[in-house]
Amino acid sequence: MATMHVEVVSAERHVLSAEMTELYARSVEGEIGILPGHQPALVALDTAPLRVRTAEGDQLSIAVHQGLLYVGRDKVIVLADIAELAESIDVARARERLDELERRLAAADDPVLRASQRKQRLRLDVAASVAGQA
Repeated sequence: MATMHVEVVSAERHVLSAEMTELYARSVEGEIGILPGHQPALVALDTAPLRVRTAEGDQLSIAVHQGLLYVGRDKVIVLADIAELAESIDVARARERLDELERRLAAADDPVLRASQRKQRLRLDVAASVAGQA
């Protein structure tokens, strides 16, 4: 089976480096799927899950908070502001932060708080997707 090398890097750390058979992400213009042999591309990513399938058939979910997706000849690089593997997300902390943001937003709408709320929801969704697979 054909594979491509995928690197996921955030501003804080190197998150993933592995051979993959599929990658799915949400760009600012909509969903995109990348398979080995994809045409070169540079895509702006939205705050959304990144899903990849390893050469062994395992599916990984990564919370990506904006960034760029570069597709080369046989390599894909994701440069994200924040990228978190589902297994590394602190669900209790994300839930607590989301509850706090929702209380604050009930008092006054604020675009910065809305963006933070979206990030916490993404963390919870990505963590839940892995829990649902187990």
